[in-house]
Amino acid sequence: MAKTFSNVAKAVALLIFCLAVSVSGMSDHVPEAACQSMVPLGHNAQAQTSSPPYVLKVPQGRVPIGSEVNVVVAGMNPQIMFKGFFIKAFDQSTGQPIGSFTKAPKTINCDGTASGAHHAGPHLKESEVLAWSPPPNFKGSVIFMATIVMERTVFWTNVVSSPLVFA
Repeated sequence: MAKTFSNVAKAVALLIFCLAVSVSGMSDHVPEAACQSMVPLGHNAQAQTSSPPYVLKVPQGRVPIGSEVNVVVAGMNPQIMFKGFFIKAFDQSTGQPIGSFTKAPKTINCDGTASGAHHAGPHLKESEVLAWSPPPNFKGSVIFMATIVMERTVFWTNVVSSPLVFA
């Protein structure tokens, strides 16, 4: 009898955990399966087709070769918040993923060590400041591309920064 009760208690605890993750709308994990498409898995929705209310802010002008830079994920204004994001950097001339995030809530090894960065939980955020480094001696232009989630079923893909020029 005690063993059956223990199994039932475990099953109930597992069910409560699963419901808590489901109700929160998102987990704090971006699976590697999302690395290529950058589309949220399990959100059961299509990306919004309207212009995103979010921006990726990068330094303007030329940046010295080898410099670490800050990338800011933010709403167009402080009232526009978000729950999640997934971002990667790309060599503008080749379209290949490039560099690594050195400061982020969480990183993912999509195309190399820490080549992607994402949220650490589904709480609302006004902005997130990330640090990113190019490969050694990289000279050229980089763009950042992100998926940004407002709510579980409301998200934008292909949010793109202005080019960041290393020279």
